[in-house]
Amino acid sequence: MELRENTNLSDSLYPVNMFRNFSPSGEAGRTVLYLHWHEHFEIIYMAEGSACFHIDRQQYEARPGTLLIVPSGGLHVGYAATDCQIQYWSLVFNRSLLESPFQDPLHERYVSPYLDGSLRFPVQLDDGEGVRPIVEIFRGMIKEFERKERAYELVVKAQVHLLFSLLSRYCYPLSSNDSPALLDKRMERFKSLILYIQTHYAEKLPLSEAARMVNLTPYHFCNVFKAATGRTYVDFVNRLRMDMAERQLREGANVTETASRVGFGNLNYFSKLFKQIKGVSPSEVRKAKNQTS
Repeated sequence: MELRENTNLSDSLYPVNMFRNFSPSGEAGRTVLYLHWHEHFEIIYMAEGSACFHIDRQQYEARPGTLLIVPSGGLHVGYAATDCQIQYWSLVFNRSLLESPFQDPLHERYVSPYLDGSLRFPVQLDDGEGVRPIVEIFRGMIKEFERKERAYELVVKAQVHLLFSLLSRYCYPLSSNDSPALLDKRMERFKSLILYIQTHYAEKLPLSEAARMVNLTPYHFCNVFKAATGRTYVDFVNRLRMDMAERQLREGANVTETASRVGFGNLNYFSKLFKQIKGVSPSEVRKAKNQTS
């Protein structure tokens, strides 16, 4: 749930990992990737189902075969587009994986500008012949991580290098000047605001006060917040509270104390909102926990 994710790249000498993400069938609009950011690069490959990802205030539709490139530091979140199950893979790696210890003019020309942020790839790649080999390379990396055969680490590292090289060949680069979202200081303030909301979810924070914290009028705050998170401010806060409530109910807390802990003095309103968002009542979650204990 932390906004600044501590991604599990356990080996500093080999800072790369592949994650399989699965969301079973459920309501359309459910969260399939919690809002967060990290200093690493991330490439998302949609394998099954469809989802809507918000990356640096832009919305991207992902279907099977879609590749999305999340820039370092990019705020991103994902929601299911339908009620079907979803599966996608995330390759997360630190820029140090691709840094060259030697003076290499070709590396400096084709790779380094993307690592230092002076250039960036488009988040979503257009369909075309140039994208097909990039997708195949990514699928090859998935197989390497699944099988973990001898020297798979070197194979994956070489594949990441090849993937970046082909991206540099086929994708029209965007300079930092073409990417205001990267340089927008408001997004840094938004990261701090959302982290505050996540750590003080039980406290009342009126929309007007939240807008003041990022130096925006309430009107512009609503627009920027919806673009960054894919949800309205009120819906975001309510869903966060219901997520925390569900966790506490599954850990054994009773409904009344859970409602109070997540900031609701009115038990009836809490129960109604919980069922509206979660599809079941708080007491049903509590009962299911007791039956499995």
